[in-house]
Amino acid sequence: MKKRSGITALLASALLLTGCAAHEESGKKAEALSSHGYEASAKEPSGGSLDVSVLRGAEADYDPAPSPEALAGQRPIVAAGVVDGWQQGPVLESYQGGPLDYRVVMKVKVIDALKGVKGRDSIPGGLVFVELDQGPVIRDDSLSPEKWKPEKSVEDFAKSIPAGTRVMVFPTERPAHEQKVHDAGGRLPAHARLMSVPPQGLVFEDPLLAQQKSGQSALVGGKEPLGVAGQSPWLEPKTMDELIDRLRRNGFSE
Repeated sequence: MKKRSGITALLASALLLTGCAAHEESGKKAEALSSHGYEASAKEPSGGSLDVSVLRGAEADYDPAPSPEALAGQRPIVAAGVVDGWQQGPVLESYQGGPLDYRVVMKVKVIDALKGVKGRDSIPGGLVFVELDQGPVIRDDSLSPEKWKPEKSVEDFAKSIPAGTRVMVFPTERPAHEQKVHDAGGRLPAHARLMSVPPQGLVFEDPLLAQQKSGQSALVGGKEPLGVAGQSPWLEPKTMDELIDRLRRNGFSE
């Protein structure tokens, strides 16, 4: 199954005037997901404390990995740990006369190294720096487009997914940006490299759901719902420890 392409997401984002427009875009995405035969909300835990909507500003065209171990086999790095904070990422030029393309960086402190972490210079001190789309900008016709600001600030990301949240990442070192870099963003430690993750490459454990012990899964997909491939093995682990143990049983351990 492939999802509808989001190539034009940046152009569309420049037209968002208020949070209402963002809500409409979210509704469109839900409609698109339903057209593939599943409801995103029906596959995800409810009543938790995390707000992953900040990570879902655009859609991707890809073939979902059928299981966590399948994705782990495709990726050079697999690690579990905790969110260690957020910082401003690179700000890129989009097109001549257009708005800027803002990125945010999630810092992850590795606790369980499952694949490709040990001995890797680009993960100094066990920190992984994941670059993510910061989402749409707010149009302001009183300003030139390059001065339009992101709808979501770094602080909004930190509030929605706070430091200490358990997370599993399936990253790879990000190649050089194809777009011209307008601002490099927050500094990284020596030898550290920005990482990118695929649509299924972020899994969080919601701390509120983990405390409830109600039998409901505490795991939440970041950029995509865990149930994006339907009733799949992604939905079987209910906690981060279960997901880590599953990958270790399948041979992913350092």
